[in-house]
Amino acid sequence: MELKPEDRLILSSIKIEPTPAEMEQLNGLILQISDWDYLIKTITDRGIGPLLFKKLPLLSNSPLIPEEIKIKLQQVYYKTFSRSMVLYEHFRKIAEAFDSNEIQVIALKGIYLSEWLYQDIGLRQFSDIDLLVKENDGKKCLAILQKMGYKPCDGSVTKFIGTKTEIIHYAPMVLNAVSVEIHNKLHRSTEEYDLNVDVLWKNAIPATVNNTTVFALNTNDLLIHLCIHLDKHFRGSNVQFTCFNDITNILNKFANKIDWDLFTEACRFYKCEDIVFKYLVLINKYINAPVPDIIILKYDFLLTEKDELLFCKYLSGYIGTFSAVPTHFGNLKQIDALSDRIRYVRDLLFPPKSFMIPKYKIRNPALVLFYYPYRYFVGLKGFVSYIKNSLRKKRQKS
Repeated sequence: MELKPEDRLILSSIKIEPTPAEMEQLNGLILQISDWDYLIKTITDRGIGPLLFKKLPLLSNSPLIPEEIKIKLQQVYYKTFSRSMVLYEHFRKIAEAFDSNEIQVIALKGIYLSEWLYQDIGLRQFSDIDLLVKENDGKKCLAILQKMGYKPCDGSVTKFIGTKTEIIHYAPMVLNAVSVEIHNKLHRSTEEYDLNVDVLWKNAIPATVNNTTVFALNTNDLLIHLCIHLDKHFRGSNVQFTCFNDITNILNKFANKIDWDLFTEACRFYKCEDIVFKYLVLINKYINAPVPDIIILKYDFLLTEKDELLFCKYLSGYIGTFSAVPTHFGNLKQIDALSDRIRYVRDLLFPPKSFMIPKYKIRNPALVLFYYPYRYFVGLKGFVSYIKNSLRKKRQKS
């Protein structure tokens, strides 16, 4: 797909350590920018602004960038840095509390990558703290967090639906606008892939985050997890573009150290070969992440024109409508009692005001009844999309 110069400059800013040729390409793109307002909004929304800001002193054409754009880039960097400082201090206290209770922790995504991969906590935006613990430790962690002052923020439609929902992570625990998610696993059991938690723990490596010793996923598992997480949001019309940034920079740093045969075996073991390599092909094509030619030739067929169009839409600001229909279908499949299934569906169709008002940001509670038809319309769209995707998967398997 042909991208406009603004989008190409945004993608060219992603790498922490670009090659001299890539820096020269980025430098040349500055001359082609005509819509600086679009660029600053998009690069900020995609979480790439700090990465461009750090490169400005190295670009000979940076004086051609409007001063107000530079100021906004600087503000984004320092805002990210200050927010990360707060999150890292929360993490340190939590990790120390868990350690004193002999609870092992794997630091996931932003809280780990910001320091380990980006090596500058102002470069990688993240909004919460994701931690993977062993299943038997989950409720212990919640109790410890509650003692520390964190309070649960349960977004379940009703308490009954909450009890019938598979726990991937517990309800976020929040203190002073900092959210902590305690994970037992990394995806629902109804998914086609299987990131076996026992194997992830067996492969985990010691890591230091904010001077605190924890664990992290090894490089292969980390890259696979990021691709799986990206796929969930890519399919769900709610992409976190930081996943593209993370995968690109892991490849840029470790591509020559990755044993691609072992990596492929790991993908097959976790039943996610097609998903992972589709995104590696996509990121190689649009962000020039280093992936061996033999891998690209082997898996190039996985990347469809529809995927590329959707990627370009996400890049330019498309959000889409998230649907929880697949999750609810998965929950219903795991409920045995017919009476419980009926109650589950009833709660979905007629949720209480306490759910509807914050869910749809209703300012006047007297108008809540008018939002139920909208809820049904969105649900119907999600149901149709779910059926289409299910039929597409069946065709692909046959």
